Amino acid sequence: MPEPPARPPRRNVVVTEVSRPTPGLVRVLLRGELEDWNAAGPGAHMKVLVPEDGSDEQAMRTYTVRRFEPDPGALTLEFGLHCDGPATTWARNAEVGDRLRISGTAKRGFVPDPSSEWCLFLADHSALPAVAAIIEALPAGISATVIVELPSAVDALDLVSQAELDVEWLIASDIPCERLVEAALDLELPAGPGEVWVGCEANSMRQIRAHMLGELGVSPRALHTRAYWKQNVANHPDHDTGEDD
Repeated sequence: MPEPPARPPRRNVVVTEVSRPTPGLVRVLLRGELEDWNAAGPGAHMKVLVPEDGSDEQAMRTYTVRRFEPDPGALTLEFGLHCDGPATTWARNAEVGDRLRISGTAKRGFVPDPSSEWCLFLADHSALPAVAAIIEALPAGISATVIVELPSAVDALDLVSQAELDVEWLIASDIPCERLVEAALDLELPAGPGEVWVGCEANSMRQIRAHMLGELGVSPRALHTRAYWKQNVANHPDHDTGEDD
């Protein structure tokens, strides 16, 4: 019988800064056991272990690497205040000096193909940290259309990029991602080679994915989709890309 895969190493980190870029977003800067840590590129995701229900037990959740500086070893994460789960509760009360652990290294960053002339980003609030990280890393000479659905207008971020940006903020209805899906169905894609990146609720991601592949004829190689959460499901798996449908 083959040996089970080794558990990724746990790394201890400590909070050194806490801020709120918007009312619905907590940004924490972490330092600690980050030697040789691999951030895996812009918009990558990673595992965070936080205390659960005030006990010694830890809950593992997936979050985006907002920024990583290998020297001197500083990891920035952003927590959307969407619910009352263990990670959100921890972030809402985070203070300098708080400790937590991270598991393994980050996975699945996004860098557009050098031949791409444009990128389209469709996201809800949960994927906004990933979009912001990717946008920051885009080179000059590429155009990027960014459409993000937010709980409220005060949750919009100032996006910084060398790319030519066209940003649209949508305010959510009572149905999660309803306006994002509507916007995706109304889109006309630019001419020339490009790529589409989608990050949002699982069922909505699949609607957008199907439309991109079917009606808009986007190549599967140029379509990057991921479910950041699923309605009525706690801790939805972080490997849901919709590609198995």
